[in-house]
Amino acid sequence: MDILRENKTQNAVYKVGGTVPEDGLYICVPCGNKKYLTAGARFDSCLKCLGKDWRLFRRGLELWEKIYEKK
Repeated sequence: MDILRENKTQNAVYKVGGTVPEDGLYICVPCGNKKYLTAGARFDSCLKCLGKDWRLFRRGLELWEKIYEKK
């Protein structure tokens, strides 16, 4: 079991191509772009990152993180 996904107080990161675990707002870790995703969908490459200088873009470093609202 993935320790990062086990504890919601610790931010979990998800790789491109993985399945979205729950509906919510996710942020692209490298660039900060935010996107609402629904459970069961796939994490796609960030279009904002892809539009940047290709010399700076590194495939495999594309990660998404769920934004949890503070209560």
